[in-house]
Amino acid sequence: MAEVSSVLKYCRRVIALGQRQLSGLFNRVWFQWYMRIGHGAKGMLYGLMGLFVINDIVHDQPVISGSEGVLVAIAGRPMGSIMLALLAFGLLGYVLWRFIQAIVAPGSSGEATPKKILQRCGYACSGLAYLGIARSAGQLSLNLAIDFDDTLEDVASVLFEMEIGPWMLLALGFGIVGVGCTYLYGAVTGDYINEFRQELYDRATRWVIAIGKVGITARGVGFILIGLYLLKAGFLVEDNPAGGLGNVFDQLDDHPLGELWLGAIAFGFIAYAIYMLTAAIYRKFPAASP
Repeated sequence: MAEVSSVLKYCRRVIALGQRQLSGLFNRVWFQWYMRIGHGAKGMLYGLMGLFVINDIVHDQPVISGSEGVLVAIAGRPMGSIMLALLAFGLLGYVLWRFIQAIVAPGSSGEATPKKILQRCGYACSGLAYLGIARSAGQLSLNLAIDFDDTLEDVASVLFEMEIGPWMLLALGFGIVGVGCTYLYGAVTGDYINEFRQELYDRATRWVIAIGKVGITARGVGFILIGLYLLKAGFLVEDNPAGGLGNVFDQLDDHPLGELWLGAIAFGFIAYAIYMLTAAIYRKFPAASP
């Protein structure tokens, strides 16, 4: 027991040392500017997604499938490789921000509660998701072949091979719907709105907050639809309806009123892009204590 206790103490010291070093790095101006670039890159990704969807609806074309479809569309444009390389570089800045939130939790104080631990896990999952998008963008910029796999669809296929798989998929669906509901709640209450610097005037701040709430609501609706299609897959015991945002777009595209939903989500994503681009310049980062 004494050896286990000494090992745990050593691990805690190593973790504390890493957190102090990361906190010091986070408080540097140049590092925060890279994370601002990451916010802008994320905004550009959502803005392009919304614009491509609206363009496809107007021209009666198959709707672009989520972030993967955006990357493929960019790759086919002039200077597409350069744009993808810049997008990958920028998204890594946002990935760093999410991982710092998960490890250091800037602006957070007090003991680690279950809610805070769950939030940190969410930050880490978000960072991993955008790390995957940045990786795909980097590979496409180098003209490397990529097989875009839908992670949730793959998970559903694996779960259906297990006896309790459908129940696990239903639980996952309810969880993602819950995440979407937290986005809606955060949009209504303003809890998910960033704090801005004084350089952003009061009137502009009100407009940015309103636009941000529209964008966050659109993201919440996206999560809820992903969860609902997972629930549908769990009830039907088939993996066809299950999938990420690209799958949701494909499913809505075949729905009689799908274009209305797609249009609303697309405009919401454009609003979110405006909000994120504003946050890239005027967001006030909380201080990280060692």
